[in-house]
Amino acid sequence: MKELLSTLNRLNHVYEQIDLLNFRAHKDLPLTFNKADSKQLLPKNKRLQFSYSYLNKEKTRLTNLLLNQVIDLRVPEFSLNKTIHPQLIDKALKLKNIDENHSKQKLKRPSRDRKINKLKQLIDKIEDENLNLCHGYLNQIYVILLIHHLLPIELRKEPYQAGELLHDNDFRTKLLQFDYDRYLYEEFKPENYLRFLIYTRVHRMPDYVKSYDAREIIPEAAECGFSGIAFEISIDGLKECYVTFKGTEVNVDYTVSSRSKRFEKAVLETYKDWDYNVNAILVGSDKNLSQLNVARDFMRYIEDNIASQTLIYGLGHSLGGHFVQTLQLMDYCFDAGYTLNSAPVNLKLIQHVKPTLFSDDVWKKLFALTDDNDNVKFITPELRRQINRLLPHDYSQIINEVFEQDMTQVFYELPFTIWIGQKWEYNLSNWKYPFKNHPRAYLNSGEVHAYQKFFEQLFAYLSSSNTSRQVLRNSVSFIRLRTRILRNNINDPQTAKYFFDYSNYLYQSGAFNDQPQKIGQEFIEQNNSVIKGSLREWPFLKSINTDMFKLATYFHVIDGAKHFLNRTPNKL
Repeated sequence: MKELLSTLNRLNHVYEQIDLLNFRAHKDLPLTFNKADSKQLLPKNKRLQFSYSYLNKEKTRLTNLLLNQVIDLRVPEFSLNKTIHPQLIDKALKLKNIDENHSKQKLKRPSRDRKINKLKQLIDKIEDENLNLCHGYLNQIYVILLIHHLLPIELRKEPYQAGELLHDNDFRTKLLQFDYDRYLYEEFKPENYLRFLIYTRVHRMPDYVKSYDAREIIPEAAECGFSGIAFEISIDGLKECYVTFKGTEVNVDYTVSSRSKRFEKAVLETYKDWDYNVNAILVGSDKNLSQLNVARDFMRYIEDNIASQTLIYGLGHSLGGHFVQTLQLMDYCFDAGYTLNSAPVNLKLIQHVKPTLFSDDVWKKLFALTDDNDNVKFITPELRRQINRLLPHDYSQIINEVFEQDMTQVFYELPFTIWIGQKWEYNLSNWKYPFKNHPRAYLNSGEVHAYQKFFEQLFAYLSSSNTSRQVLRNSVSFIRLRTRILRNNINDPQTAKYFFDYSNYLYQSGAFNDQPQKIGQEFIEQNNSVIKGSLREWPFLKSINTDMFKLATYFHVIDGAKHFLNRTPNKL
């Protein structure tokens, strides 16, 4: 058993090193193509390739060793429970299969032997490792050993302190990630995974653990796309409850063998979340309040069913962070909390849901402070102080951690959006990352409202979609219609200006490689197809930089964002 645990720990460390290497590779991916950047990329590539080659070989060696050790393992508990050994072998075999499939995978060779293409291929190799899946099966082996008392427990002498887990970066990110990966643990109770996670972080064992899944408690949760889990725990007599809210990140269930079914589920889940994102957060309307209503019902259920004197903590990523902030502002239900790359609070939404939160006079003052009125809306320290003076509580117990150039930060420059509590911004020094998280430097008030209106109309158009195919088909249909309208009206000075300003903002943010030009010419004959004709008329559209979109997504999701948290933040 001692040798098996040593192999498990070493393999887990290798997974973590490959995960860190993935972050380094994404960080080093240049989005500009000058000679200086290109020259620096050659030694970086060599170091990254060398590290990956070593880690990949070590991973294969340890995976094979783990399987052999699990097969050869003999302990008295196996004779008492005949299911333990087959379970362990099954998890080790799955890790072996993932590794073998990865080694057989032949990734597409780049068309040109450029340094940047080699770096992209390395990223593809690492992503093909399926690290979250590997971590899941490895953790399942730990959990099996734990629940059958085969895992040696070394407890520290010092008792647990309140909030100790809350302020642990790894605990928070792994607990948030669990909501995305919980399909991996369906054969175990969530409580078992949490016991293992708590022990690994603080080396104390909880006296009591109970989980509450919103989708099991509230039938409407799955229907509207809301996802949240609460964990009630007691450690050394201290009672805490961690409530986690899932974000909009696509949740792919790899245990479903059918790709089409995985795709169908992922598209519909994402569509439901974005329907709420657009209507509730982007626009601040009352067209889709279902997720927020379910979130409030879930919190009321938690408060009614957990033990008295329990400290309640809120955790949320992206959309989930919006729920932490919004619930705290409306109902003050958390003793403390953290969010990661959180979407903001929309005051118009709050007014629809809880109009009595403020007096009419305070509502008017808040709207006046957070509306742009054709002025650029930046949340300055003085504006923050004015807003905070109007809020009913201090809210400093909520800490919003964010990658400084995260794409959700665009939401915070929309009218009537705020954050509550503290904001800790993280970034890297001497790093070239072009995404502009201050669009108001490029777009005026009318352009921002037109942007909001576009997405509001898109999701109104999609409202009758019931399947993933309908969502995709209707989305393409809507874009074709709007493109046709744009082409027919591009000679209008305001339309031409809006189109150029949007395109220029995307170019400045790295979304296009070619700079857009102002349109002032007559169009090619009208019998062109909408898409092909548009590409001829606006050739910069062909230069879309998919690398930028991939990077923006990676640094937003937990896999990428968590690596910023060990740096010193700028506290606002």
